[in-house]
Amino acid sequence: MQPVPYQKESLLFMLGHFATDISHGSLPVILAYMFQAGRIGTYSEVALLLMANTIINALVQPLAGLLADSRPRPWLMSVGIFFSFLGVMLIGVTHDQAPLYFLVCLNGLGSAIFHPAGGKMANVFGKARLGRNMSIFSVGGNAGMAAGPFYFTAFYVLFSLDATLMMCLPGIVMIAIFLRRNRYYTLMARRDQSRAEHARGRGGMEEDRRGFLLLLALLFLRSSGWFSLTAFLALYLMHRFGVQDELAAIINGVAYVFGTLATFLGGTISDRFGFRRLVVVSSFAAVPFALGFALSPSALLATLSLIPLAFLFFAGMSPCVVLGQKFLCRHVGMSTGFTIGLSMSFGGLVAPILGKVGDTYGVGTIMYCVAGLLSAAALCSLLLPRPAGEGA
Repeated sequence: MQPVPYQKESLLFMLGHFATDISHGSLPVILAYMFQAGRIGTYSEVALLLMANTIINALVQPLAGLLADSRPRPWLMSVGIFFSFLGVMLIGVTHDQAPLYFLVCLNGLGSAIFHPAGGKMANVFGKARLGRNMSIFSVGGNAGMAAGPFYFTAFYVLFSLDATLMMCLPGIVMIAIFLRRNRYYTLMARRDQSRAEHARGRGGMEEDRRGFLLLLALLFLRSSGWFSLTAFLALYLMHRFGVQDELAAIINGVAYVFGTLATFLGGTISDRFGFRRLVVVSSFAAVPFALGFALSPSALLATLSLIPLAFLFFAGMSPCVVLGQKFLCRHVGMSTGFTIGLSMSFGGLVAPILGKVGDTYGVGTIMYCVAGLLSAAALCSLLLPRPAGEGA
């Protein structure tokens, strides 16, 4: 049984993750509202903005991971939260393309900084039951992604696009908490680093880089499918089924609500069921629902397919994080940055291509591509090696 203080810190890291990703979760919905308002002209422009966010995330993520691994820097969590909400809160009050791209990139920078630092600290305080504790941390991100559309839409009803200014509130609270506890976090991270160096001196902690590269390939396919789905989900529901703007945003949020529940259950179950096994099972089980969503003739049936699809997709998220930390056990910060941060933004590299597909063949075709990407991810999961200590 973990000491109570460790459980408390795990919950705080979860809330920090929430404060970071509530901004990221609101971004596709904000861009959809801007599209409806005429500030963004095409699906491709929406996709390019999301790609800019992703590119910055991808470029900064390795550096942020190295910073988190080289020596304890828990204050990076606060820096990441600050940039994340700053990059979203000013979007609604700008009307020019250059500032819009800058702000979207700033949001990606904040996400890239937070995830390695936050995941590293969650690992420091969660080793007794790593699957469960990483799921708690991941739940914060999924809850933030789920709350983003609801949170923004609630203020949008009152303030229109100026509602983006309210995106700073959760982040300000968590920055204040983390800065106050920074000295304690630094001390605990140093102790963990000393234990890791001692284990390396005894010949332990061998890394499986091939396994990690295969995991990255799986995450790229998973992210490409889910990122593209959520990036165009609101527009898909509006244009194909005539769903109202606010309801489309709510359905987007509902998917993440079920994903949040699945993230916690997946991490908890994987401690006993096996991390690799749960990734494989959940990946294959998600495919029929992805096809069902793309083929649904009504908004109701599409939503009924979306819910189990979200549940099964996110059930494999925490096990993927733990697999990455086991494969790259000497670089936990970098591993976490890739598996948590980039696992939700890798797909931004594919979204512009699917945006072009949507402009040419209709937004419905994007959803068929999503089903294909998730099917490829299921097949890729079979190639993952078993981590050390996990049986068949």
